[in-house]
Amino acid sequence: LKQRVNCLGAEHHHLLQVEMGLLRAALVAGRLSSPRLPATVTQAKSTSLPFLPVDWVFRFAPYFCRDRVRFMWRFNQISFAMGAGYYFLFCHAPFKGAHYEHFRESYLYLWTKSELEKSGQLEENLRIKVKHFYPQTEEE
Repeated sequence: LKQRVNCLGAEHHHLLQVEMGLLRAALVAGRLSSPRLPATVTQAKSTSLPFLPVDWVFRFAPYFCRDRVRFMWRFNQISFAMGAGYYFLFCHAPFKGAHYEHFRESYLYLWTKSELEKSGQLEENLRIKVKHFYPQTEEE
């Protein structure tokens, strides 16, 4: 019986080694077969204008980048204009009800509010609602 247990332990150890070898081979094969992006693409954040590679700027717009200082100045101007445009034209849509005082009331909200009005609970809830953060005195 003792020999059989030792034999099973050795078989288990051998299978574990085979599985680890297969796992390592699969990982290496997967790493080698994954496509790599060109270095220009991976460094685009640090070396390009937004949505435009720098080498295109130097090739197609030489008046834009006569020297390093002019290029840096134009780069900052374009980046600032795009950031301001993103904020004011896309993120800040006026009259969308995206602030606390004017929120879009969903159908569930309107139905619940009408049910509370019918039962008289809405007036009671508004009466006991706290509308200030600090305690108020009687004269205020």
